[in-house]
Amino acid sequence: IDGSADATSKRRLLESWIIRDPTGVFSNDDNNYLHRSERHTRALAKFVRLVELCRAAGVGGKKSNSDTSSSSAVNHLEGEIIATPEFLTLVNAISDDPFPTSLHWVMFVPNILTLCDAEQQAQWLPLCRDWKMIGCYAQTELGHGSNIRALETTAKFLKESDGAAPGGEWVVNSPTLTSTKFWPGTLGKTANHAMVIARLIDGSGVDHGIHNFLVPLRSMEDHTLLPGVETGDIGPKIGYNNMDNGFARFENVRIPRRNMAMRFAVVDEEGVYEKVGAKKKGGSGDAASKVAYITMMQVRAYIIHSSNDALAMACTIAIRYSTIRRQGYNADADKKHAENAPNEIQVLDYRQQQYRLLPLLAASYAIFFSGKHVLARLKNIENELVSGSTAITKTIVGDIHATTSALKSYATAFTADGIEDCRKACGGHGFLVSSGLVELSNTYLQSCTVEGDNYMLPQQVVKVLLKLVGAMQSGDAALLKDHK
Repeated sequence: IDGSADATSKRRLLESWIIRDPTGVFSNDDNNYLHRSERHTRALAKFVRLVELCRAAGVGGKKSNSDTSSSSAVNHLEGEIIATPEFLTLVNAISDDPFPTSLHWVMFVPNILTLCDAEQQAQWLPLCRDWKMIGCYAQTELGHGSNIRALETTAKFLKESDGAAPGGEWVVNSPTLTSTKFWPGTLGKTANHAMVIARLIDGSGVDHGIHNFLVPLRSMEDHTLLPGVETGDIGPKIGYNNMDNGFARFENVRIPRRNMAMRFAVVDEEGVYEKVGAKKKGGSGDAASKVAYITMMQVRAYIIHSSNDALAMACTIAIRYSTIRRQGYNADADKKHAENAPNEIQVLDYRQQQYRLLPLLAASYAIFFSGKHVLARLKNIENELVSGSTAITKTIVGDIHATTSALKSYATAFTADGIEDCRKACGGHGFLVSSGLVELSNTYLQSCTVEGDNYMLPQQVVKVLLKLVGAMQSGDAALLKDHK
C-alpha cells in the first residue's frame, strides 16, 4: 500500500509523532462529551500542533523529498507543508477529528495554483504557507448546487473613472436570498478568505458566466468580519461537526481587479474581457473551464480515495471485536474446558461473520488503489492543461468525468453501507458511541451527497456511455480514438 518497506517504516514513524506527542492535544478521550463548538476549537488546536511538528521536523524544506511534481509551484515554496506526503500521512493519522482547515489545502490553494497567474501566486501563496491567509471554496449556494451555470452571485467590474480604486475593482453582491453561499466547509468560523465562484460582468455589462474571485472575508489581523460581508456557521449536522460549514452574503464588497483568477482569462483596466488561450494561434480559450472542472473532480477523487480510510477503520474495529468476542460452544467444548482452554468460539470463526466482514476488508483495498489511480490520472491531466498542452480534449475530460462519477457514486454508497454492516456485526456494543462506529458512520454519510448526489452522478455516466455508443454506430473515428 505504501509502495515499499521503507515507505511503510516512514509512515509508522510519522504516525508515532501523533501517538506519542507529549502535549496530549491529540487525545480523543473526551470527544463524545464535547459540544460541537468545543470540538471545533479542539480540532484547530490539533492542527496548530500538527503544523508545529512539521516545522520542527523540517517538512517542506528546501530539499524536501516531497517534491513529487516539478510543475506544482507550491512544492517549490520553501516551508510549505501542505503538498508534502508527510503532511497528508499525519492528517490521516488524526482520523477521529477532521480538520476545520482542510478546505484550505484541498480546494483553496489548488485553485490558486491552477487558475491564478504567476504574479498572483507570488503574492498569495506565501500568505497561505504562513497561515495568514486561510481559505475556503465558496461555490454552492442556497438555491443551486450541481447546476453551477445557474449560480447567482455576481462580480461586476467598476472602472476607476466610475469611482473605483486605481486599476478598477470588482463589486461582489448576493442579489437574492438564494444566491447566499451555503455549505462551504471552513467558511463558518475558520476562513479569512474565500475563492468565490461568481458571475463575471465586465465593464460593458456583459455576463461572461462563472469565474473565480479571491474575496477577503475577515481581517488577517484580528479575524473580524470585513465591511459588506455577512457569514457564519449553518448549525449542527448529522455528523462531520468539527467542520464549520457556513453561509456567506456579500453586499457591495469591493475587491481589486487583480483578485480575479487571471491565468486563463483577463479583464483590463477598462473592463474588457479576454480569454488568454484565445490569444494564441489555434487556441480555443477553453483551458480555464477544463482546469476548473479538473480541480473540482480532484475533490471527487479525494472522496473516492478517502472512502478506503473510513471503510478500513470500520473493518478494523469490527474484525478486532469479532476476534476478541466469544459466543457459543463447539463440539470440543468439554475437552477444552478440561484443558483450561477457552471453550467458546471466536465470533470471527463463524462463516456468517466472515462473509459479512472479509469482503468489506477486501473492498477497502480495491477502493484504495482505484482512488490512487484516479488521483494520479487527474493530476497528469491538470499538469498537461496548465503547461498549455492541447492534447487534452473535451472527450478526455468527459471520460475522466464519467470515471470519477461512477467511482464516487459506487465507492461512497458501498462504504456507507459497509460501515453500517460493521456496526451491526458488533452487536449491542456497536450501538455505543464509544465503539467509534457511530460517529464514523454519521460523519461519512456526507460523502454520499457532497460533490454530486449518488443518484445524479450515474446519469452523468450514462450520458457519456450513450455518446460513445452513438459514435460506434455512426463510425465517428475521431471520438472513438479519444476513448482508446
